[in-house]
Amino acid sequence: MATKTEKKNAIRQDIIKSAGVYSRNLAGKAFLYVYGDEYFEVSFPVDHFLHLTGVETNLSAKDFYRNAKRAILTNSQFYFDAKHPYANAKKKLPCLKRLPELTKDMVCILKDMQTVTIIYKISVTNLEFTLGLTENIDDKGNKINDFFLPMSLRVEDSSVEKSNDGEVVDYIFSKDASVAKYDTLLVEDKNKIIPKSILHLIKESFYNDKKDNYIL
Repeated sequence: MATKTEKKNAIRQDIIKSAGVYSRNLAGKAFLYVYGDEYFEVSFPVDHFLHLTGVETNLSAKDFYRNAKRAILTNSQFYFDAKHPYANAKKKLPCLKRLPELTKDMVCILKDMQTVTIIYKISVTNLEFTLGLTENIDDKGNKINDFFLPMSLRVEDSSVEKSNDGEVVDYIFSKDASVAKYDTLLVEDKNKIIPKSILHLIKESFYNDKKDNYIL
């Protein structure tokens, strides 16, 4: 049977691997999810990585991410408690390493997913794990921009049942956060037409050859 130190070492290694995945695939990028005529945008700030790991720390969220990304995170820099039990982290971290799947594969958009502490207006799920998203607001509750941010990674099959509604995504686009328009198409339902509601957000090359479908 593994010792407490061995268990914590394994968690630390998973956090470090997850930070590498987050850095290469999510941080510094923005994603546009489209379903029907509705859409929302998601960004992945480095200081939100900690929320997804299932552990607690005395470091700032940015320092925790930086240490994990650089593979210099130590066992003394994170811990478990009643709100962040070991079993929870052990369950979350394999899914955190797979988090980019929620940006590259056909997923479901859940509305008003209810948990014990919060109702997530928007969530994204592949039915194995679910990413709860919150609006980007400041400490006073004022909206900073229209992006949604990752706040909770849930590994359970009941997310759909705890939501008011669910729809399969039609499109997912991505871009570097520093550029104006989405320039990469990651997921596409070829039976759908790109809705007019997002044309101002994406590069013209996505609909130039289909302009007969739009009145611009």
